[in-house]
Amino acid sequence: VRNTLDDRLKGIRMQYLSSTIWRKGDKDRAKAMIQAIEKMLKTRRIMRNLEKFVGLRLYEGDLRILQRTI
Repeated sequence: VRNTLDDRLKGIRMQYLSSTIWRKGDKDRAKAMIQAIEKMLKTRRIMRNLEKFVGLRLYEGDLRILQRTI
């Protein structure tokens, strides 16, 4: 979704996008949606790192991180 909105916002023509003309309001709404998605992803990354640091998340095969926290 984010890539599609970003392509549309920048005016990149792709086959998977419809060829309708976007108004300024549509572009502003797409920009706000991209920012909201980026904020959610950033929050998710921060929470995952915090869980790993505290020890609530299992370490998926990376023993170096596990050794550092012990």
